[in-house]
Amino acid sequence: MTTLTDIQIGSIVSGMVDNIPAGISGLLTTIVDQQIYFAEQFTGDSIGTTAVVTTYQPAIISLSTANVLELMEAQGLGTKSVSIGELKISKGMVEGTSKSLKQDGLSKLKEIGQHMSYYQTWS
Repeated sequence: MTTLTDIQIGSIVSGMVDNIPAGISGLLTTIVDQQIYFAEQFTGDSIGTTAVVTTYQPAIISLSTANVLELMEAQGLGTKSVSIGELKISKGMVEGTSKSLKQDGLSKLKEIGQHMSYYQTWS
């Protein structure tokens, strides 16, 4: 089982999106950390930032990439292209990509499932 750090996941995201501005690329680790925290809250699992196991990596990468694209769109910067595996999406088609990636990340988290704990109190 290959684990990745938050920095390595940030590098993967950086490789997927063309021309990430310095202001956003400097925040990649923070963006990834936020998505790891979201995944922890969603699943109820402890994931951590130093050894993210393969189970969570696809969801965190999708959510982080979506967040980067949203930040770029909010700043009016856009991007030339986004690469998802072997698929490369060019500028004219990038608009809905952040929403699609966010939905993809949420779907992957739902596949993992949520772990809930129930406690009974006696009064």
